[in-house]
Amino acid sequence: MIKLSDIDLGSTLLSIFILIGFIATAFVFAKLTIIGINYVKVNYFEEERENKDKKLREKESKGF
Repeated sequence: MIKLSDIDLGSTLLSIFILIGFIATAFVFAKLTIIGINYVKVNYFEEERENKDKKLREKESKGF
């Protein structure tokens, strides 16, 4: 096992902070992906709903 006195403290801290940075970046990308997917879902369903409303209004305005 490596002795604690043989480990360079600065190098270890730098490695730990770089690892934390990579993990935080992964969380940010995951969160942005989820936000993007939800944004597309909301807009797609809203557009689909508007198209259905237009079709219903067209049918009602034709008469029978």
